[in-house]
Amino acid sequence: MNKSETDYKVHHLFLLVGDNPLPNYVAAMKLLETGGTAYLVYTNQTSPPKEQLKNALKNQGFNSKPVALDKENTVSNKSNAYRIYTKIKEEAEKIPTNERIGLHYTGGTNPMAIHAYRAIADLQRTDTVYSYLDAKTLEIFIDHPNSDSTHRAVHFEVPLEVLFKLHKYEWQQGKKPISEPVSPDAAAKFIRLYQDEEIAKTWRTWSNTHRYNNCGELKKAKDLETGQWKSEDKLSNLSLSLTGVHPKIIEVLRQHLDTSQNTLSLNVTKAKGFKSCQQVCEWLGGIWLEHYVLQQVKDLTPDLQLGESKMSFIMKKSQTWEGGVFEFDVAFMKNYQLFAISCTTSKDPKECKLKLFEAYIRAKQLGGDEARVALVCCCDNDPTKEQSLDRYLKSQLEGAISNPKIAVFIRQDLPDLQQKIADWVDKTKGKS
Repeated sequence: MNKSETDYKVHHLFLLVGDNPLPNYVAAMKLLETGGTAYLVYTNQTSPPKEQLKNALKNQGFNSKPVALDKENTVSNKSNAYRIYTKIKEEAEKIPTNERIGLHYTGGTNPMAIHAYRAIADLQRTDTVYSYLDAKTLEIFIDHPNSDSTHRAVHFEVPLEVLFKLHKYEWQQGKKPISEPVSPDAAAKFIRLYQDEEIAKTWRTWSNTHRYNNCGELKKAKDLETGQWKSEDKLSNLSLSLTGVHPKIIEVLRQHLDTSQNTLSLNVTKAKGFKSCQQVCEWLGGIWLEHYVLQQVKDLTPDLQLGESKMSFIMKKSQTWEGGVFEFDVAFMKNYQLFAISCTTSKDPKECKLKLFEAYIRAKQLGGDEARVALVCCCDNDPTKEQSLDRYLKSQLEGAISNPKIAVFIRQDLPDLQQKIADWVDKTKGKS
């Protein structure tokens, strides 16, 4: 591609709005001139993502104009050739001939793309820019009517907050995601000790807070009626016995979390970088694995040229849309591509399967076909079964066994997780 990106900038860009506004946002950021206008071609069904796209583009200094294919409370015209053609041509004919037009057709339906192309082409302008994003190669393609398409990789960082807001998700009050891991060195030592099942078992027993099981010592930090952590005031006065915990784990706690040989004082441990005693309890209860994973991603960021990475996403939908609260454990961006990692210290394959499935659905919803998802868990392969655990878990998602978009890392992978994640990111680059 000999031409530079600026050679394909346009004053007016027609965008076909689909269920996921992310590709159109990226296209506008790459192709629209500063202060340019995006024409958002939408149906009643895609009106909500159209609004989110409009707001996101406004925040970046772009104008937008809705192009409705449907009248209110009518049958969708997403496949109506006449309606699509006439509405888009009607808008395009108003644009002065000295102002360049572009059509981006990643979103919308196939009929919308076909008839939008016809409408713009029939204006017989010679400098129109036709484009789409390829989810397989992560490239933007420029189509030329009389020659082969040209293409280049998309280098554009989408912040995580922008990605979530495109889907009407917001951080919950007082629960913004965590940018820096807490006590990752202690978590790394936990990972090494967890390779020994007898050692791991003592910590799982101690940190078990399940309301209906024979719970461990950490249960004392829970409110039995609500199942939530107790108030900060109560936790700040709470000390927990380390009886039954393996000596090697206790040594890690002593070195990194200021415990004694026999007791863990939540208020004392809080001073080791935690923002609250409740966060200490979360870390002890299993979130240490997320802190470990986030640190591995942070360490990889310079070499892999990753974007933002955070953990503990607790998000809610706007009240005007359906949908409740959902969570991501760890997520990071590479350009506009979302990588979501679900973490669990559970040994139960059924629970791991559920975690992977939930992460897969959410990642695809937010990041589209480009999104990647992984599970990091403490399960082991079952020697009595021919199929490995990672292949079993991936097999629960249709067509996923050989799909590099999806990765499963089990307990034996955890000490080398940084390299495993690096290989996964590299393997998925530009592949379906």
